[in-house]
Amino acid sequence: MPSESLLPQLRNAALFWLLLFAIAFANGALRELVLVRLLGPDALPVSGVTGILAMVTAIALFVRAARPGFGVAFAIGTMWLVLTLGAEAALVLASGKPLRAVVDAFSAGAVAEGDLFAPLVVFVALAPPLFALLRRPLH
Repeated sequence: MPSESLLPQLRNAALFWLLLFAIAFANGALRELVLVRLLGPDALPVSGVTGILAMVTAIALFVRAARPGFGVAFAIGTMWLVLTLGAEAALVLASGKPLRAVVDAFSAGAVAEGDLFAPLVVFVALAPPLFALLRRPLH
């Protein structure tokens, strides 16, 4: 697939992002329906770790199958970052909360309290180019 043009690869990556969104949604549902009852306040960091592990696995499989070059992988990561932040903003606004809630999710205080949303979003954006680099043989 490396010889494919950028547009089809971005289309495939956008469709794959829907799977990533579903994984994140399922992870959040698992946290709220199961982990909160079992772990109480510890559910949030545990859910962050499980979400990151699920994303790492899915993204690694995607990059392995799509085999994008570094530039395409960087474009995919940038697109995923924009899509993720846009979806988060839309969900926050739809819930009646102010858009400031998205900014607050990226605060150092939120991360210190175990909310791993910000690192997860950054990882999703950085993972495709990182995995593309790791896939290349070292010379």
